[in-house]
Amino acid sequence: MTETSKNRLRPRLICFIIITLISGWLGVLLDSLLKDQPKGSSLGMGLWLVLPFLTAFLLRITGRDWKNSGIRLNLIGNIKWYAVGLLIYPIVTIITLLIAWLFGVIQVSNFESSLPISVILVSFLGNFIKNIFEEFSWRGYLTPKLIELKLNDWLIYLVSGIIWALWHTAYYLVFLPEEYFTSLSRTGTILSGCVLMVAWAVMYVEIYRLTNSVWPCVLMHAAEDAVPTLLMTISGAITLTKNGDIWLNPASGVVATVLFLGIGLILRSVRIKKDLNIFS
Repeated sequence: MTETSKNRLRPRLICFIIITLISGWLGVLLDSLLKDQPKGSSLGMGLWLVLPFLTAFLLRITGRDWKNSGIRLNLIGNIKWYAVGLLIYPIVTIITLLIAWLFGVIQVSNFESSLPISVILVSFLGNFIKNIFEEFSWRGYLTPKLIELKLNDWLIYLVSGIIWALWHTAYYLVFLPEEYFTSLSRTGTILSGCVLMVAWAVMYVEIYRLTNSVWPCVLMHAAEDAVPTLLMTISGAITLTKNGDIWLNPASGVVATVLFLGIGLILRSVRIKKDLNIFS
């Protein structure tokens, strides 16, 4: 990319970042103006979810720029990466909950009756649709634009992860009800979210770069929402002690975060070897 092209890209990227970071607060403002908004599915939350996606879409339209948007499935040669994306969160969930069981910090209550397979499938499908908006913002626009700027890998992970995390600020501070904050405060959740989503970003960025498609990232994100988040946060089918939650929560605990980072770094090494083979 020439310096002229970079100079054209930077203000558009800054525009995307600014709108993304204020989208949640615009949603909060919208909810304050409307009465009787349902908790968890208000119009303000909808605005928060779709505004980054709409901004990325408009920037691509106005710039006539669909390069590296990741909209194609690119299934040929990449089925294994779709499978990896689908299985990462369930496997890490099994590992962390087994450790929690060994240490006696887990409690399972009416798992089969409170969380039948049909609920997991419905959750997966619903979150698959929801995560189209998220992933085509972060991996469909932000990530490829950071790559175009020739940033090194570590900056790409850091910038995309931090912006992804800070986008959740209004969600953590306003949209989520108090019962979600048993182990950490709202502010503590924001700080831990920054660490977690930088670690997650390594996996998502590398799956995108391995496949040149956003769809395996959508699949991976839907699996996260439908397995560990549903098990631990939404259904309450599985609970951990306070310390157990901090260390062994399969979505956000310390052990899971280390595993996600390690998986991301393995994917990075595979992608680098793949790139070397292409250019050798």
